[in-house]
Amino acid sequence: MHRKPPETREHSETRRLVLLFIGIAIAFSVAGYLVGNIRLIYLEQEARLFAQQRDSLHQRMQQQEYRSNILQVELDVERAATQALQQELRSTQDENANIRRELMFYQRVMAPELDADGISIDSMTVNTLPGNNSFYFRLILLQQERIQQLAQGSLRLTLRGLRDGERQEYSLLTLAGIDEGSTQFVMSYFSLTEGSFTLPENFVPETLHVNVRSRQGRQTERTFQWQELVAAEPEQQEQNAN
Repeated sequence: MHRKPPETREHSETRRLVLLFIGIAIAFSVAGYLVGNIRLIYLEQEARLFAQQRDSLHQRMQQQEYRSNILQVELDVERAATQALQQELRSTQDENANIRRELMFYQRVMAPELDADGISIDSMTVNTLPGNNSFYFRLILLQQERIQQLAQGSLRLTLRGLRDGERQEYSLLTLAGIDEGSTQFVMSYFSLTEGSFTLPENFVPETLHVNVRSRQGRQTERTFQWQELVAAEPEQQEQNAN
């Protein structure tokens, strides 16, 4: 019978090293497998997340497109409505221009003194101010025709009445501190002249005479009764309150 020769110390160390290397290799293989699986799971999660984000962005894009289409439809409707209103406005302006031309024709035939080359006196207002014999006035002139051109002319406002029993008249514009240069006007459609004034002492006004002269020389004028102007003030205030 043969007996195995005893292992030498070198053989034993070599064997342990081989086993150690094999163990390390197996450990690395297992670790690599685990890391690979973990990496694979992570990538799958990332892919699902990206897919969800893509679907969400696609859904948002569809919503934005829907809203954009709705806004475009609303814009088209508003644009069409605006065009319709503009057309209606142009038609109304043309109709008003025709009415003004007809009115001017009949006015020049029946009452030529109320027109000065298309300029007419629309209204004259006088309101009482706090203080002794202090008032506010407002005069509105209208351009009745040739609305594409500027109307030019001059105006005079004359207060007539009694002072100490004698006839007296004053320039309302002078009483209001408006210089002579301001009596000239250039207007399109309408002109507004306004200011405040104080009556001279002991002067009792009876009438307010408005004279408007166009640049071509034609003139129109109106005479307002002072008591009627002042009496109309409470009625105007009531209308404004309503």
